[in-house]
Formats: sequence, C-alpha cells, structure tokens
Amino acid sequence: MFAEMQPLYWRIQNKDASGFDAVSLLMPSADGEPATLFPTDVSFCSRRSGTQSVDLRWSDDDSDLFMTLLDRVEIPEADEEDDGLVLDINDGVVQGIVQLVALARFKTPWPTDELVAEDINTEREELELGDLAAVNTIHGYATAIVVAMDSIDITCVLLEDICDDHNILVPHHSLVVVNRISMLPLAFAESDIGEGAVRH
Repeated sequence: MFAEMQPLYWRIQNKDASGFDAVSLLMPSADGEPATLFPTDVSFCSRRSGTQSVDLRWSDDDSDLFMTLLDRVEIPEADEEDDGLVLDINDGVVQGIVQLVALARFKTPWPTDELVAEDINTEREELELGDLAAVNTIHGYATAIVVAMDSIDITCVLLEDICDDHNILVPHHSLVVVNRISMLPLAFAESDIGEGAVRH
C-alpha cells in the first residue's frame, strides 16, 4: 500500500509572454519554510491573457501515477515518516517520474491513426500502469511507458523518437493514445525487428 503523500501542486507560469505556459512542481514546506519549486521540461500553448502564475493541486490521477511509478523503482532517499512520504526532489529518478506525470497531465496527445501498423498475431500480456511496451508503428517499434488506460485505448509516453528514413515524425516524450492491439511486448522494441516475439 502506498504511503500518504503530502499535498503537491503544479505551478503554471508564462514568464516571458511567449504564448506557452511552463509547468513546475510546487512542494509546500512545513514550519513556515519557503516552498520548493522544481521546473519541468513540460510546456503547452497558453490560453491565458495574463502572466500571473496559477497553482493547481495534483489530481488523484497524478498522485496514483506518481506513486505507481515510484513503486517500480528503488529510491534510497525516499523515507516514510509519521506525516507521510518524504522524497528528495534532487534525486534524478524522482525528477524523471515528475516529468512523466507532468507529460501525462498537460500534453496533448499526438494523432496516431496514420502511424500505427497492422495488427500482429503474437502473444500479449495484460498491461498495467507504469509498464514498458512497444508501440507498433509503420516505422518500427517505439518504446513507451503506460501512463493511463481504459478498456479500449492505452495512453503512453514515448521514450524514443518515431522516425521515417529522413525525419523525426513524433519526438520522444510525446503523449500518444493508441488502441490496445497496437501495444506489443517490450521485446519488439528491444530487438531489431521483433522476430523472436512473433508467432508464425
């Protein structure tokens, strides 16, 4: 069972009037100490006219995804105390998880209808939140991590680019939503053509 998390917030800020809002993690501190602000690499097109920052409390989906991903890795600096889970935001693994949660929350999914390949007859395992898998595209198998799902579709963050012979079509860290049949075992992405995982 997951330890209770302290309240966390997203700070949405448009500092330079660029038309894009930058996303940061805001961690309130106890005992009157200043809050900790950790900038992420996530930004999105702003629909706001002003530059004043907005703080959004983490949703249940944010917290569940964060704790699920955290549970998959070993964080020596993560300690449980009486008032909840204490994390070192300077830890690179924790920062990477925060980035994934921010991508899942704020990025608009890329269209994939013209990218996914025909279904492959192969054995599949039931995917869970935080699993690594391969997206079956017409340009090969791209490694991705599952960040949300329903009975039909899986939402994932790409961990590598989808490219054709000349260009990057969908960059890594993009959010994509694909039908479950387009998600293949990770072995496909880890090999050149995935032959070892295909049933003939």
